Amino acid sequence: MFNRVFGRHGVTVVAGQSSEVHVVKPLQFDDHTPQTTGMRRLVAVSHLLVGSEAIWAGVMLAEPNSASSVHHHGPLETVVYVLSGQSKVRWGNQLEHESDLEAGDFLFIPAYMPHQEINPSLDQPTEWVVVRSGREAVVVHLTKALNGEYVEDDTNTSQQFTATNSMEEDVMSKLASFRVAVLATDGLRKPNLQSR
Repeated sequence: MFNRVFGRHGVTVVAGQSSEVHVVKPLQFDDHTPQTTGMRRLVAVSHLLVGSEAIWAGVMLAEPNSASSVHHHGPLETVVYVLSGQSKVRWGNQLEHESDLEAGDFLFIPAYMPHQEINPSLDQPTEWVVVRSGREAVVVHLTKALNGEYVEDDTNTSQQFTATNSMEEDVMSKLASFRVAVLATDGLRKPNLQSR
């Protein structure tokens, strides 16, 4: 059960949760997040980067004529908003379903749903905003079984766990360096650039 505390200006703060607003600029997006072949994911909001407790958000970039490997996101639900370009998504245990997407479309992918993202355009990239229901990304790579269904590959899952641990160490190191830089410049006056 959460303990609610009233903060300054009547704002309710839940004890144990971040009470700071974070603005993340595009140059601050981080590619240290689980990836699939054919797509590039950049994280903007995660527990490690901003202290989020229940969501992960970022962007997915797909070059023309590319497709991701087949995967799912474990227990996380995923919402996608197509910013630009044309896309296609295939889903199901045998990728038996398919839908075309264009700028302005939303897409919901349930937990554990095998799927594949595709950019069918020969000359235009596509870009998605992606939000997941967990504080860090999960990508579980799947392989095609003899019966045609996509199943988890235990080797990939353990590699993903290792990658997540090294990502946490890398992000924590970056955050420590950033905090030192901010503290070092805090309180410095701007030089007077007016000529006398």
